[in-house]
This record gives sequence, C-alpha cells and structure tokens, in this order.
Amino acid sequence: MASVALEQVTKAFGEVEAVSGIDLEFPESEFVVLVGPSGCGKSTTLRLISGLEDVTRGRVLIGGRDVTRVAPARRNVAMVFQSYALFPHMTVAENIGFGLTLARRPKQEIRRRVEEAAQILQIEALLERKPRQLSGGQRQRVAIGRSIIRNPEVFLFDEPLSNLDATLRIQMRLEIARLHQRINTTMVYVTHDQTEAMTLADRIAVFRNGRIEQVGTPMDLYDAPANRFVAGFIGAPAMNFIPSRILEEDGHREIRSGATGIPLGAAPDGAGDGETLLGIRPEHMSVVPEEEGDFRAHVEIIEKLGVETLAYLQTDLLDASLTLRVPPETGLSRGCHVSVRIDRNRIHLFDPKGGALG
Repeated sequence: MASVALEQVTKAFGEVEAVSGIDLEFPESEFVVLVGPSGCGKSTTLRLISGLEDVTRGRVLIGGRDVTRVAPARRNVAMVFQSYALFPHMTVAENIGFGLTLARRPKQEIRRRVEEAAQILQIEALLERKPRQLSGGQRQRVAIGRSIIRNPEVFLFDEPLSNLDATLRIQMRLEIARLHQRINTTMVYVTHDQTEAMTLADRIAVFRNGRIEQVGTPMDLYDAPANRFVAGFIGAPAMNFIPSRILEEDGHREIRSGATGIPLGAAPDGAGDGETLLGIRPEHMSVVPEEEGDFRAHVEIIEKLGVETLAYLQTDLLDASLTLRVPPETGLSRGCHVSVRIDRNRIHLFDPKGGALG
C-alpha cells in the first residue's frame, strides 16, 4: 500500500485544460472517490496517476516517490476499467494470471496466486469457464482479480460498474467495499454516481470543469457543502434551492423567502443584505398542521418507495418547485394540498455566485 499525492497537477490538450492545477493527497489504505459530471476531469486525473496520460505541469507522487515521468508499468498501480477487456479465448484462470504468465513466473506460483485472488473474490468455481459463460458482475470480478494478483500499491477504478444493471451495481459495490476491507490497499475510484461515492468513500473529491470544488468525508460534503454545486450534486434527491433575501427589520437581520416574507431565522455572520439562495434538503422539511406551516403547496407527483415517499411540490409562494421526503405513513396523494414547515436548523445559504454563506 502507498499514499498518493498530486501537486499542482495540470493536464492540457492543446489550449484546453482538462485538469487545472489540482492538489490532492490520499493517505495509504484510504478509499478515495473522485466524483463529478461527465467531462469534469476525474477520469483524466486517474489516468495521470496511472501514467496513461502525461502531466503537463505539476508532480505525481506514489509512496512519496516522484513518478511524474515514470512509465505506467513501473508505478506499481493496477487499473480496472469500465470495459472488462478479458481475452475471450482464455479461461478465467488464464485471464487472471496473464500478467504473471507474461512475467514468466513459475506455473506453481501463478496457480497459487490465481487461486488466492479467486478466493478473495469468491469466483473459485468459475476458474475453468470462458468470459462468454459469465455474467457482467462475474466478468468484473475477473477484471478485478487480474489486478489483485499483481499485489499493487494502489488500485485505480475508472467507473467499473457503469455497464451493470441496478441490482448488480449494488452487489458489486458491496464486493468492492469488502475487497478494500480484506486487502487494505489504497484505492482511487472514479464515478459520476454520487450514491456510489457516498457509500464507498472514506473521502470524496468533487470535480467540476477540471478543478476540485471540495474534498471531505461523505457526511462533511452532505452536511456542510462548500458551494451550491456541491450541495446540488451530493445527495439524492438533490437539495432544494429557494430564492431568498436577507433583510433588516426592527434591528434584526432575517432570512426571508416568498412574496409574503417567511421569517427563517437570523442571518449568519458575514452574510450581507440582499439576494441570496436558500438550500434545504428534502428530508429537512415536514408536513405539519396548517397553523404551524411556513407555506402551502400542491402535491404534483408522488413516488412511493416503500421505506419513504417522495413528493414533488408546486408553490407560487416560494417561486420554486420543491422535493419533499416523508415517511410512507404520512399518507400524501397526488393533487392534495399540504402545509409545510422548513427546519430552521438545517438551512444552507449561498451567495448569488454560489458560494456558501452559512
């Protein structure tokens, strides 16, 4: 296992910078997820760590060793791609052991290490099959096994679950988490799926336009997003955003939203007067008796998910469409009207440029 550090790393393709001066450090044994929308630079960053792309400026360090100009084969990293890239004419055992075969390791050693990798991944019964006889999840296990057998210092995963259906994605997510617990090796994982990021990561780095918006634990990002982009990207369903104003009245500065001005508590220190954007997560609003509510809303769509219900609300008062997460026993139905209260202790404020105010 080894730490990974990126120091002011930039990657340019002609005049376009895909990655712009990023600084990141991953301690050894940590599971770090790089997340963001398509084209944000996360996969390019992974390829810079692996050596599959050359760094334009900056340094890449693995285990404290500068590997910026070191060939991929000498970095002692293993990469698992979205495509399984298995040899169709080889058995599972031959695919897993292919790297050791190329290195001309003794057949007995190859057999032993293939069996050890297969045991970790619980695919011992598949070793004599060909890739065409495997499911998507089994093929991905074989691809991971091919990486495990090399005993790398760092594992790199580039959206490995994108080709799987929803059920298999959940299953493989658990398998990758278990794998990390068993082998305790540094892992860097790229995905656009924030659910994968939240469930797998020790820490998450959120990318946008080749830059890092925020780095932190999953709950750090969820509870204290640095800006509107992170707030809207992390969490499913996404955070609600409501146009608001900070006003001073009778010596008190308050956050107000809506045409009639719903008082939503004292403004945080450092927040100036004027336009702002209020963020509130779907579970931080509740249906209450009319006399206790902040506003009334029309339930446009209902999604009943068993353990919870999602209601999509329309309200003229707040000039915003809102998502509400409630327990199923709340008994909402499409077309009904409800009274909703916002939890004052769970409000997020963002300035007009998207930065967090409090």
